[in-house]
Amino acid sequence: MLTLRIDLDYVPWDSPDAAEFGHGEPAEFLRLLDHARSHGHRYQFFISNRALRAFPATAEAVLNEGHDLDWFSKHPELDDGRYEEALTLFEAIGHRPIGLCTRLTWPASAPIREGLVFLSAPPGPAPESLKLFPLETKPDREAVRAGISARDWADLLKVQVRDAASRNRSLTICVRPQVLGKFDLRLNHLMEVLDLARAVGLPLKSLRQALKD
Repeated sequence: MLTLRIDLDYVPWDSPDAAEFGHGEPAEFLRLLDHARSHGHRYQFFISNRALRAFPATAEAVLNEGHDLDWFSKHPELDDGRYEEALTLFEAIGHRPIGLCTRLTWPASAPIREGLVFLSAPPGPAPESLKLFPLETKPDREAVRAGISARDWADLLKVQVRDAASRNRSLTICVRPQVLGKFDLRLNHLMEVLDLARAVGLPLKSLRQALKD
C-alpha cells in the first residue's frame, strides 16, 4: 500500500515559510485535488489548527472531494488545549479526527489524546493506543532544505516504491502543497512516483482506509 500524506499548515502571514517556499499553496492544493479527481486517487490530508482556523473551506473541500482528513499536531508534547481547540475547529465543519501526524518522532512526554487511533510519524516509539504508520521517506520540505532536486527526490522515492512492492510493505510519501508549488509545480515528478506504484501493484490508499484492511 502507498499513501500520499498531504500536510496543510500554510497561512499567508508565516513570513519565514513564505520567504523560503512562496505562496503557491492555494493553487497547488487545487491542482492536487484535480489530479486526484482525474485519476481516482484518494489522499490522506492532515491539517494544523492554524490552517483550519484560517481556511475551514480548505478542509471542507478535502472532505467534499472524498479524501480523508485528520489532525496535524505540530507540538504533540504540549498539553495546552491545542487538541481541544482542534476538536472544536473540526466540529465546526462536521468532522472528527481519528488520527494525527507529526514531523518528528513521538515525544515520550506527549499526552495520549482520547479519540485518536492512529499516528503518522517517523519510525520510533509510539503509544500502544495508536497504530503507527511510519514515515520512512524524505518529505519534500526536507528534500528542498537538503538541496535535493525534485528529479533526484522522485528517483529516490521510486527506489523505495519498488522495494516496498517487492517486500509487500506499506509506504507513505509526505508532501506540502506550499513546497510543491516551488519544488514540483506541475506535479510531474510526484505523479511519476504514483504511476510507478500503480504499475508495480502498490495500491494507493489513505491511512484511514488502511485501518479498515
